[in-house]
Amino acid sequence: MDITKKYEECMRALIKELEDEFMKIISTPGLDKKDKNILTKPLVTKKQILLNAYDALKLVDGSRDESEKA
Repeated sequence: MDITKKYEECMRALIKELEDEFMKIISTPGLDKKDKNILTKPLVTKKQILLNAYDALKLVDGSRDESEKA
């Protein structure tokens, strides 16, 4: 199994956990909008970092495939 596929599997599991945590915060009735925003902002950032890393891995794999074809 190549690293990109393995990363994708791990990334999906981590994103699921982040989304579960996000929903838990959003559904907490005692928090106001500002507090919810403060607590969810890092989760959104973490998710974006995971997605960006995945895109970078795909890009590297794509360039490797191109160089192998040449």
